[in-house]
Amino acid sequence: MTVFTASSGGITVKADDGDITDVSFLLDLDMRTGTLVDSQEWLKGFGTTYPGGGVDEFGASNSDGAAEGGLRLLTMQLDLETADEEVLIFTAGVSKIVAVLGTVMPLADKTLSLAFTDTGLDNGSSAPAKTGGALPALALHAEGAVNQVQISLLVLA
Repeated sequence: MTVFTASSGGITVKADDGDITDVSFLLDLDMRTGTLVDSQEWLKGFGTTYPGGGVDEFGASNSDGAAEGGLRLLTMQLDLETADEEVLIFTAGVSKIVAVLGTVMPLADKTLSLAFTDTGLDNGSSAPAKTGGALPALALHAEGAVNQVQISLLVLA
């Protein structure tokens, strides 16, 4: 057993690679601005002159970091390697899972149960646990091993 991490846009997840593999972030949407997290187009303002005149340049920025964080919509894809309950924890970039909006599991006539907690535990090089700590965690349990499970969720960054 080894542990792996996957990251995107400042968010890092961790799991046992014998249980969960091929984690990818399909969507990371900042709900404050309505743009992809890596985009900074919303900071540009409108044109190069301040509306109404009076100021030569107008270029919004967030150089002091005061407006960091907020609600983000994530869609993740992963493979479940067993029919046991598997745990995925958020070790960076997420302070709380607000809601799971939906899942897609391409395994016919089987069910997927998913729960989220804020009690995930990072066990270092051992498998993460869904309880015993204070990290956001997902606990997934399918009736069989399945590839390309998709999960859409709202998180506080």
